[in-house]
Amino acid sequence: MPQQITIMGTGMVGGALDRYFQTQNIKANLYDPPKGLDDVSVLANADVIFIAVPTPYYLDGSGFDESFLRAAIEAIPNSGKTIVLKSTILPGITDRFQEEYPEHRFLFNPEFLTETTVDYDMAHPTRQIVGYTSQSRKDAELVMGLLPRAPFEKVVPAKTAELVKYFGNAFYALKVAYANQMFDLAEKLDLDYDLLKACVETEPMVGKTHLDIFHKGYRGYGGKCLPKDTRAIIQLAESAGIDLSLLKQAEAYNNALCEKQGLNIQWEEGSPKKDL
Repeated sequence: MPQQITIMGTGMVGGALDRYFQTQNIKANLYDPPKGLDDVSVLANADVIFIAVPTPYYLDGSGFDESFLRAAIEAIPNSGKTIVLKSTILPGITDRFQEEYPEHRFLFNPEFLTETTVDYDMAHPTRQIVGYTSQSRKDAELVMGLLPRAPFEKVVPAKTAELVKYFGNAFYALKVAYANQMFDLAEKLDLDYDLLKACVETEPMVGKTHLDIFHKGYRGYGGKCLPKDTRAIIQLAESAGIDLSLLKQAEAYNNALCEKQGLNIQWEEGSPKKDL
């Protein structure tokens, strides 16, 4: 019998997932009350629920915020669901939710999407990772089978999958900060940065991504993901007694660079206000 699928949250990630399912003739029901999609029966009747809601980071001292995610879980009216978290979450949260909501089985599936190529990235992933808890190991292959195929596919403990996402985004933040500093040096030496970049990016170990200096008209990293995820992993490391000094320096440099351009470093597109 086909699995009944519901997607909670129809933003960039949830919307792209829905459009992918449509290309595969898979019917996914949608639940997103702020957009008028508030039929709770699509939750009650679902076998598998993908949750893709914001996980902000706030600069008011509260830091990483899981309240949108928790509200989504608590909106599910009955038990026995396979819940696939696609929101970016700190390592350990999937396991903690499994303990707090034992009536469901939780997995974590990180997304690796770029906003400008979101549908292509969703349909043609370079990797597909499904993280499991002690209660959801048997569900991992089922969920993997629903997702787009990738050259690299791996089922791993949820905490590993969660850190994979932060590992990548924090590295991209470092790369953007480094590229911006090299841009300043190139200008000081009266060099053409674009020519310099063209010569550097052909090396596969460097790569072509995150070397452009002006993104959406401004310098530095910003937008939905990199600022909040960089701050969140710094917060986690501090709580674990690990000093991510290199990442902290990049974050401080980037904040100063963005503020110098008159940008709001809260980046509300990735960290919406708390009016749930």
